[in-house]
Amino acid sequence: MSNDPFAQLKVIQREGWSLFAPLEAVTTATAAELVRHARIRAGQFVLDVGCGTGVGALTAARAGAKVCALDLSPVLIQHGRQHAALAGVEIEFSEGDVEALPYLDSTFDVVISQFGHMFAPRPDVTIAEMLRALKPGGTIAFSTWPPEHYVGQMFALVGKFIPPPPGAARRRNGATPTSSASGSAMP
Repeated sequence: MSNDPFAQLKVIQREGWSLFAPLEAVTTATAAELVRHARIRAGQFVLDVGCGTGVGALTAARAGAKVCALDLSPVLIQHGRQHAALAGVEIEFSEGDVEALPYLDSTFDVVISQFGHMFAPRPDVTIAEMLRALKPGGTIAFSTWPPEHYVGQMFALVGKFIPPPPGAARRRNGATPTSSASGSAMP
């Protein structure tokens, strides 16, 4: 039995995210921007957290990085593997939970997440895991929808009417963290 208070929510998310694949095309441009912003270069060890279909991971691998990619959905991981094979790049894809990364401490030069990490129920746990896997002096960079833009406003509206799971963080505007996150990078 799992000690994770969000285990049931994650089972639901795992199934729900399997439907995301047709929307991957809308993340291609932002993946290139994220990789550029994180200054990913050849030879770096990169982790893509909440990788979805692997668009960010693929972009980093095409820049010459050695990439691991993790997502909750095995369906999306399979899409990512197919994309990597088509592109002729090696990416180590793993099914897993962003709140319990299966990597050793201080493993990666860069940790990225393109719209993935923000859907975990506990942002503090997720960011702590991302930082744990990051080498000292490494870079963490992520993409999210700003709260003032359409998708951010939609999440804020939904967050007002659907209560977060018990124990999940709530933002000051009443929305859950998944609905009002903003992007950042720390060199």
